[in-house]
Parts: sequence; structure tokens; C-alpha cells
Amino acid sequence: MKVKKIRKRFFLIVLILSVSIFLQGLNQNIKVNQLIRDFKERGIEGETVTIYFDNGMEEIRMYHPVERINEYEKADTRSLFYTTKDEPFIGKKGDIFVTQESPFPNIFGFHQLMSFFVGGHAALNNGNNQFIEAVGFPKDDESIFDIIKDPSDGTHDYSVGVRQSSTNYWMLPYFRGENDLSYPYYGSYYREKFVVLRVNNIDEEKLDQTMSYANEHLENRSLYNFLFIMDTKNKFYFTDFISRSYRYGLSKNSSDKNYPKTLNDNGFVTTVNDLILSKDTYITAYVENTDGIRHIYYLEDEGLTSNE
Repeated sequence: MKVKKIRKRFFLIVLILSVSIFLQGLNQNIKVNQLIRDFKERGIEGETVTIYFDNGMEEIRMYHPVERINEYEKADTRSLFYTTKDEPFIGKKGDIFVTQESPFPNIFGFHQLMSFFVGGHAALNNGNNQFIEAVGFPKDDESIFDIIKDPSDGTHDYSVGVRQSSTNYWMLPYFRGENDLSYPYYGSYYREKFVVLRVNNIDEEKLDQTMSYANEHLENRSLYNFLFIMDTKNKFYFTDFISRSYRYGLSKNSSDKNYPKTLNDNGFVTTVNDLILSKDTYITAYVENTDGIRHIYYLEDEGLTSNE
């Protein structure tokens, strides 16, 4: 009888925890979707243009300027565009690009769970139309168990960890080929939808400190962290890398031990939704593909004193 009671209590605890986690995830997704809807509703239908890329590909875009109504939006004097709106790319130094869509759309069930609870990816724009990011896709001859055991002292030769992209792949219409397993779901784009975030009221010095931390771990060949909140020395997962980079940027003397609470108001494992919902971030752009047109909602440039 005691064994049965213990089992019942155990399953009851598991059930309660599962329901609690689901409800928290549901609540976060509702809030994120509302934030995106509100941002889109502030946008107006702007011009439709054809963008030409260096490889000869063309892309039809519709721009939707969004009025800056909040004080932190008005205080930010930077444009969203890498150079000008006539040029294909968006993203300035320190901008956080995030997507809820998982990288495994072909794996039914896992894709839905990851997209719902964790999100797909997050990357930090380095200001030069590239991204510094934590990536975790080992090669076929690399063992996740071996990566977990590695001390991440910069001597490893694994393919996973903090890396710098060669391009602004989020904006390219030719990221993947037709043979890619994700092509039937995302087409040739990296993702069909993504959000661009900025940190409230951050100055140039703190941005530089953030990027200094990110570059340091790029140069040290830090590893990907498959254990998330454990074994965090020189190991990062994708959203954790963003949170810890900004923790250093916002408070240079802060400890780099354990998982961070920066840009993560619930204080646990940092997810894409945590970054979007943080009281310290705000949406500066939202991009989605609809009916063959890439719609770009962005905080308007009009009235800005600087595009730097």
C-alpha cells in the first residue's frame, strides 16, 4: 500500500509540474503573440519594392514603418537598417534576432514542443552585418557526450559553440537549397518569421562591453552547452549566450557563474519568449513572409538624429 501511495503522489507531482509548465508556456506565447500583433497594428502599409541581391536573386518587400510612441523608442536614435533602407539588410550592433520557429520542422512533435517552450534561435548582431551566436549542431563524427565532458578550455576542435556568421543570413532569400530537410517548411529562407529586439536605454559603452564579451568567447572557442543550466563555464546555449553577453555589458563586474537572469524576468532557463517578454527589451522590427512578399515592420526612421 505504501508503494502505491508513493507512486500516486509521484505521478500527481509530475502531473502538477507538467500542467504548471504548460500553462506558463501558454501564457508566455499568448503575451508574445499579443506584443507582435500590437507592433504590427502600429505599422502602416508603406512602399512595395524589389530588392536585388549580389547573386542576382530578387525579393519583393513591403515596408511597414511603425511610429515610435514609447519614450525608450524615441530615445533610441539609431535606424534599424545596416546602411540605408535601399540596401537589403537590417541590424545594428547589439540587435538581438530571435525566432520562435524551431530548426526541426520536419520532426513532428519535437518541432511543436521546442517552438512552444524554448524557441528556435537567437543571435547577436555584431554591427558589421554578421552575427555572433551559440550554435549546437554537431557533425556526424562528433559525440554530444564528448562535448559535455570537454572542459572548454579553447583547445577543442568541435564544430559547436560560439561562432560568427559570414553573412546576415536572417535577411537572405537563398539561405537553404531545395535538398534541405527544412525546405518544404521554410523554403529558401532561414525562417519565415522573426523578431528583432533592442535593450532599453543602453548607451554605447555598454553596447561595446556586450560585444567585447561576445567576441572574447568567440576567440576562446567556447563550446555549446547541452546541459543548459549546468556546466556553464565557457559553455553556452543560444539564448543563454545573449543573456550572459548583456549581463556583462550592463554590469561589467557581474559574476559569470551559473545561468543568468539578465533579459530573463523569470530567472530560470532563458528562452526566446523570455528575451521578447523581458522588461528590458523591446521590439524594433518584425519580419514575416506572406503570399510571396516579405513584410518588414520596423520602427520608423523619420525624426531620428543619427543612423549610427
